[in-house]
Amino acid sequence: MTDLEKSITQLVADLDGAALGDYSAVLHGSAARGQYRAGWSDINVVLIVDAMGTDTLERLQAPLARWREVAHALPLLLTRAEWRRSADAYPLEIAEMQTGYRVLRGTDPLTGLVVRPTDLRQALERELRGKLLRLRQGYALLHGDGTKLGDFVRRSVSTILFLARGVLVLVGEAPPGDPVDLVQALGRVAGFDGDVLARLVTRQGTEGWACAESDMRGYLAAVESAARFVDHFHTGDGG
Repeated sequence: MTDLEKSITQLVADLDGAALGDYSAVLHGSAARGQYRAGWSDINVVLIVDAMGTDTLERLQAPLARWREVAHALPLLLTRAEWRRSADAYPLEIAEMQTGYRVLRGTDPLTGLVVRPTDLRQALERELRGKLLRLRQGYALLHGDGTKLGDFVRRSVSTILFLARGVLVLVGEAPPGDPVDLVQALGRVAGFDGDVLARLVTRQGTEGWACAESDMRGYLAAVESAARFVDHFHTGDGG
């Protein structure tokens, strides 16, 4: 059993011992897809319970404190009623979650949860435009220092992969599991050369990599293209 699996098993045992009643715990993201990289990837968990009063939060103190030591993050905490009404508030997160998740305990909360394409398109446009603004800021500050620029780019890649999966869900395609194939598919759909992002994806785990300014310019152009594609995309539900 890997360290990741041991940590997840311990979390579920701790939650079982917290007297939460009927609860669901869901693992999603890279850890659920078999793409987890220790020291780099997040371990994303959603915890759903019937009620979230202060008594429940108090019982969660010990399990969450232990989990934070391992994952350096905390699970999202929702009631079942909140979760059932969350598809319009978190369409991108839920659509992405549906592409790869694992139920750790309880019933599958994603069964029957429907994300409207209009909500997903709006969320994607907002996030892609926000990402583009942050990339422009990073380039303005760091161009001329390839190593700092490379570190900035490497840390941004996971978000691009997250958004790429959302775009492919929007257009009705199953996102490839391999990150390089994923950004190639995004390029095909959004109208840019996927090799631009593929080069950056393959450098994600390369410490000390110096990003060429030409690669960063290509990165900016690719995200611009993706944002423009989503902006002009017409959904079938009134979007």
